[in-house]
Amino acid sequence: MVEFQKLSGFFVEFIESDFQYAGDFYYDLHIHTTASDSFIKPEFLKSFAENKRYLISVTDHNEITGAVKLNEMGINNVPGIELGCEDGFELLVYFKTMKDLEEFYVKEVEKYKNIKRMAKTHRNVFDYLRVLEGYRCHISIPHICGLVQKNFINNKPYIYEVIELVDSLETHNHALSEVRNMAAAEIRKKYNKNATFGSDAHILRDLLSYYRYTNLELKNSEKIIDYFFKIGSISGIGQKHLLHMLKKHED
Repeated sequence: MVEFQKLSGFFVEFIESDFQYAGDFYYDLHIHTTASDSFIKPEFLKSFAENKRYLISVTDHNEITGAVKLNEMGINNVPGIELGCEDGFELLVYFKTMKDLEEFYVKEVEKYKNIKRMAKTHRNVFDYLRVLEGYRCHISIPHICGLVQKNFINNKPYIYEVIELVDSLETHNHALSEVRNMAAAEIRKKYNKNATFGSDAHILRDLLSYYRYTNLELKNSEKIIDYFFKIGSISGIGQKHLLHMLKKHED
């Protein structure tokens, strides 16, 4: 279940609403594009969103060109980034303006990027949390009960200290099972945080599956099929990360 009622008021001004599309609402605060490790182009997101009510954010790994491009095409997306720290910990950071996002990226991310690992930088999470105090922003921990290295509850000894310092927890990540998302929601309740949610889409099917889910149209059988497509897409995403490593090495 998507905890839309627990969304912070920070995001309200970004909701694009037209009564013509009153029954067609797409809300997704965790989308990747071809600017990082996704196969989704900003042009597709524009065509997908423009005939709906929507609240969306492009949150590429340590990259902002996808978010900026979508904004330039006229789609009012929440300026965002999925910020990767030196040990792999990640934060979803949302800003009020593209100018703030661009300033933060140039000053605090670009020169610290890990040339071998797309999703990492050479700064730790507490350094970033300190820097972000100077910005009008909203910080959320994504996939807090995720799988393997994304399971921050199990593999980050400082996780509870970080929870106290952020604004929200991502309580629905469509790449994860309902059980894991429910566990994240319980942690959110315990610490009295707001909620964010999203598809964590890397391929079109991820995005479309989440859209059907949020509009109560996704059947169990379809979710199983989507899961197998997700497994199949992982190899392609991995190839993008490998190509990133090789390209940076050549540079």
